[in-house]
Amino acid sequence: MLIIRPIQDKYLQEQLCLRCKVEYNADALAYGAWVRDELEGDALGDFVGICQFRMGESAVITDLAKAVGTDDTEAMFIMGRQTMNFIDLHGVHHAYFEGDCDEKFIKWLGFTKDENGKWSADLEAFFKHPCSADKK
Repeated sequence: MLIIRPIQDKYLQEQLCLRCKVEYNADALAYGAWVRDELEGDALGDFVGICQFRMGESAVITDLAKAVGTDDTEAMFIMGRQTMNFIDLHGVHHAYFEGDCDEKFIKWLGFTKDENGKWSADLEAFFKHPCSADKK
């Protein structure tokens, strides 16, 4: 079972960034992803990745990174989409992706290059018609 949770403790965020070999950003919001086999209990399971992002007039996903020694691309995709949905639900309808991921993955998330060569996503109706991003 995949568990994706906001990381509200900045010390924990810093420690998880270290496990993913990304620079900790104290000003960023963050989600973490864990995988566990059992449904019972409070334990999160095995940590698999982190997503750091900032929100303002537009949002910027700065990191979407796997923990060292893990390779769960689907978990990273789900965490990335959850982050994009959170951004959209909070009234920010445009996002940029500045993380270090391969182009195929960034496109899979729904980002396209804008006229300035930046990875960009219009979230205005993205989650009303999520498959429309697949056509780009």
